[in-house]
Amino acid sequence: MADHSPRSLRPGTTVAALASLILILAACSSSSPSEAAGSQAATSQPPASQGAASQPAASQATSVTMSGLAFSVAEITVPVGPLTFINQDSVPHILAEGENGTEVANPRVQKVSINPASQGDLVFTAAGDYHITCTIHATMNMEVHVQ
Repeated sequence: MADHSPRSLRPGTTVAALASLILILAACSSSSPSEAAGSQAATSQPPASQGAASQPAASQATSVTMSGLAFSVAEITVPVGPLTFINQDSVPHILAEGENGTEVANPRVQKVSINPASQGDLVFTAAGDYHITCTIHATMNMEVHVQ
């Protein structure tokens, strides 16, 4: 015969169970399947074959590497927001909107200085096409397409 009398639970067990339930429900309701798919696309890396500076990168990448005084891609398509630049060179880079080492007169993005072995973000607040250059190394140029 089953015991149907009320049992006392330890307070910690009840609180832990309730907290776990809240976390599970929050995780399930925080994004729809389409948002989850978009999030996965935003963090995907371009295939290795697209890493050469002469070829465009895959859409929705979130970072660009600088090595050998060159960008890892000649052009990239990203959503509005920050694009991270990773400096693997032994010298600093100053990235700005412009071409051939010269910043444009009225830049739409704030330039960023990135020391060796560190990273920094250019923040794109509006859709459009942006020419990005290193003001120290005039041969470092790329195109950023912001959607």
